[in-house]
Amino acid sequence: MYDRKITLFNYCENPEAEDAYWYPHVLSNVDLNTDRGAIIKKYGPDTADNAQLHILYGVNQYGQKVIADKDSNAVPWLPPKEWQKQAGDRLSETLTFSPESDFFWEGEWEGGVVADSDYRGGFYQYMNQNEDNVFKITSVGGPYSLIPHFEILAK
Repeated sequence: MYDRKITLFNYCENPEAEDAYWYPHVLSNVDLNTDRGAIIKKYGPDTADNAQLHILYGVNQYGQKVIADKDSNAVPWLPPKEWQKQAGDRLSETLTFSPESDFFWEGEWEGGVVADSDYRGGFYQYMNQNEDNVFKITSVGGPYSLIPHFEILAK
């Protein structure tokens, strides 16, 4: 449990540049469950989800919820609408979990920020066609406080 590594990709459109960008965050020590039977047992037979992801968080001295990245840096978490409102240079320094646009991949992304237009059909489509264990976020539970974590469902 909490022994897997994923790369979370946060999506943001940039009207000034007339492009969209994906901001990657490599997170280690997450719990990723891709056992379809276990997911159906917990969430019911009507679920279309193929992955359940649990991510632990802490709280920094400013009261912000933070998530450790692969280098144990504390990356602040923001709700999706607040994350989108930030200035462009802050988007790489924070993360969010948005069912409307974000996805994660079980693996470690070696590159930096990705321009969506660099990939025919878009970056998500490219990743989904060329990599295993690429999951589109469908719902986010949390942040929960009793055991400080997020529960993310994806397909």
